[in-house]
Amino acid sequence: MLIIVNIFIVERTMTSLEVVTPKRIGDYDIRGVIGEGSFSIVKLAYDNIQQRYFACKIVPKHRLMALNLVNRFESEIRINQQLHHPGVVALVDVLKDDVNFYVIMEFCPNGELFQFIVDKGRLQEDEAKHKIKQILETIKYIHSLGITHRDLKPENILLDQYGQMKISDFGLSRFVDSNGLANTPCGSPCYASPECISGKPYNGKTTDIWSCGVILYAMVTGQLPWTKRNQAQLFSQIRKGEYSVPHYVSPECSDLIQQLMTVDFSRRITVDQALSHRWLDSISTYMPYKGVQYGLISMKHIDLFFEADEDANEEIEMNIEKSESMGFGSFESSLKLLSQNNIQIRKGVSQKIKKKPMRKSIKYVSSHCLIHKN
Repeated sequence: MLIIVNIFIVERTMTSLEVVTPKRIGDYDIRGVIGEGSFSIVKLAYDNIQQRYFACKIVPKHRLMALNLVNRFESEIRINQQLHHPGVVALVDVLKDDVNFYVIMEFCPNGELFQFIVDKGRLQEDEAKHKIKQILETIKYIHSLGITHRDLKPENILLDQYGQMKISDFGLSRFVDSNGLANTPCGSPCYASPECISGKPYNGKTTDIWSCGVILYAMVTGQLPWTKRNQAQLFSQIRKGEYSVPHYVSPECSDLIQQLMTVDFSRRITVDQALSHRWLDSISTYMPYKGVQYGLISMKHIDLFFEADEDANEEIEMNIEKSESMGFGSFESSLKLLSQNNIQIRKGVSQKIKKKPMRKSIKYVSSHCLIHKN
């Protein structure tokens, strides 16, 4: 049951995260929940001026502070702000009040690639070709800016109204040096590369390539490559590259999967080599995207957005520096992808959301007026 008190709505998510939201913030009417994470929820937002729907990621400030995630959240926003590509979910606006941060993003009405695969069972190779090529082209762009995603999986790839692939969720992304090295194992275990789970510095870009291989495997088989539920056994399979491609997958597609999922990252195919692979020959090099061109948020606006909270978070930020490792996400959530006898992709069972009333005075600060056209 949803309870509205004055202009505020209290949501309790499936992860027991209580989120207080106004019915309106800035130019946006806040509507129903369309997604949730471990420290945020996503609601549909409607801009009455533009007469357009957006996705609004609502992040409670107290949750970020309690989990020492302030730096991670700021890094996510700063990285997303610099990515301007039709294959990336666009950052449209950032707002805040006394309680939450509100991140206004491009709305992708066709949902996650994960659910798309679940609904179809598996994709025909002709369809999978277009989708993996769009993903690879976007990864090439992201890597060209010195950024590695580090959490590529079907849940973090959305489909827009035209069915085009849009990479989202840059919460574990980071800038890397010229060697592409990262230190912290992170992401979802089933999509992590052997070098990522090694405990040693690893190449974030080659890890993204491995993840693309697992995603392609999932698209054309409706399954994951791994057969073990126990974490230690699963990691052993990944390190050794113990997987087999089903016989019904074409030799050309199977070859691309195996080259993307080569255990030795020095021999693993590069993104350019993947894009020129013979299985993708029939797909044009440039994938024309349809859709809306959004205004850009400048770096200065992002600086101003976080500036007001800088002093209050000073000690928390110092603590984050000392405990930078975020580790893997919940291993249990990855096991939702594993069945007893098979690795069939599937979602967990939804639970009812409990709501409680709450009264609180809310002020907001918007950077919407700071958005400019490129």
